[in-house]
Amino acid sequence: MKKIIGLLLGAGLLILAIWFFGFRGSATNGSAGFQIETAVVERGDVARLVSAAGSVRALTTVEVGSQVSGQILELNADFNSEVTAGQIVARIDAQTFLSRVASAEAEVTSARANIEVQRAQIARAEANLENFEKNHVRQQALYAEDAVALSVLEDTERQLAVARSDLAVAKAQYRTGQAALTQRLASLQTQNVDLERTIIRSPITGVVIERNVDVGQTVAASLSAPVLFRIAQDLSDIRIDVAVVESDIGGIDAGDPVTFKVDAYPEDDFTGTVEQVRLAAQEIQNVVTYTVVVAAENLNAKLLPGMTANVEITTEKRKDVLRIAEAVSRFRPPIDGPEVVTPDTGENRTRGGAGGLVAQSLRGLDVTPERTAEIGQEITREMQTARKNFGEINQFNRSRFRQVMTARIDRVLKKTLTKEEYKTLQASRNARAATRRIQLYQENEDGTLRLSNVVVGLSDGSFLEVIDGAEEGDVFVMRLRKAKTGN
Repeated sequence: MKKIIGLLLGAGLLILAIWFFGFRGSATNGSAGFQIETAVVERGDVARLVSAAGSVRALTTVEVGSQVSGQILELNADFNSEVTAGQIVARIDAQTFLSRVASAEAEVTSARANIEVQRAQIARAEANLENFEKNHVRQQALYAEDAVALSVLEDTERQLAVARSDLAVAKAQYRTGQAALTQRLASLQTQNVDLERTIIRSPITGVVIERNVDVGQTVAASLSAPVLFRIAQDLSDIRIDVAVVESDIGGIDAGDPVTFKVDAYPEDDFTGTVEQVRLAAQEIQNVVTYTVVVAAENLNAKLLPGMTANVEITTEKRKDVLRIAEAVSRFRPPIDGPEVVTPDTGENRTRGGAGGLVAQSLRGLDVTPERTAEIGQEITREMQTARKNFGEINQFNRSRFRQVMTARIDRVLKKTLTKEEYKTLQASRNARAATRRIQLYQENEDGTLRLSNVVVGLSDGSFLEVIDGAEEGDVFVMRLRKAKTGN
């Protein structure tokens, strides 16, 4: 009997321990065996960040090439060499070009001598012409006195015509000689230019970041100019070409602040600003990206061309606003979790007609009641006209009718508001378009969860901006964990 009583007491104690440490512990947390992690609405800063990667480059990089072919005879610059504008960085063997210049100079001398010959021929033709003209005058006088035959006079006329044509030929040959001289001079100039191009000079002041030739190497410039050097103008002022996907490009504007890191200095944070958002899109493997150019200073020369920069662009920032951890927006209670209670808020949406539309459209603008009434009347007329012209509204064309009404209301506002007021209105619309309504959960005293509608705005990946539906200090459920029931 004592053994039976002992076994019963032991079993009773075991059941009591299980109840105390298991069921009682679960009940005390108010959520049937779950531990609740919460987040509090607080004040702070929220910024929208866009993350992307890009490549560091110099502000200006010039490729120095050769326009003539030949063997590299001399190199006066190497990797990391600092050069100035006009400095000789390389020389190409100029023997071939020197011989071409000498040949061109000889041709010019020959053309000039030919011109002198043509001038002498012109002088002789002019002298012959003058002689034949005098002879023709004498023969005319004799023929008039019937002292010579007609055939003699005709011979002098023919000689005069031949002399005139000889003079014309001599002058034409002289002009041909002048043209030939001009051509030879142009050829000489071309050969001199090619000779000058055997001397490679730096076009800018900067640093040589790449050298592609060695002494003795032959470069061929028949089809394209080979690149001999790449020179970066100023590495203290660098640029980063960032590839931003199309879903994140909205809101990025010139002047937005940027922070970035490079793998070479993982502990250092660098800063810059957006300089340009390029309109040309690039599609790689069905992903559309846009190039955002970031300007940054590199005074300590840590950043080198070609480095990969991991960039964060702050497109928008709100200071001292209500915010809450973004994890609360992703929480959904499990099926076997606490009961969810949806409170009856008693909200009733009513349609206010044109007056409600005007109040909603002009929200945030300092518009007098008189102007508001006038705008309301204009919108009412537009609505009536649109309703009359549209015809019957059904489930198939209701969306189209809303678009027509929105366009007409926007036309009225654009016509009646000033440029500054309309610009403010557009900014307010864009801000409202960035807001959204989400459902969050709060814990009741009895362990159930209460569903709450909260309007949120900007998100930085860690925090959400709270616009409406919650106050500072409100607590929302972030996640549930099953409570441990044993040791």
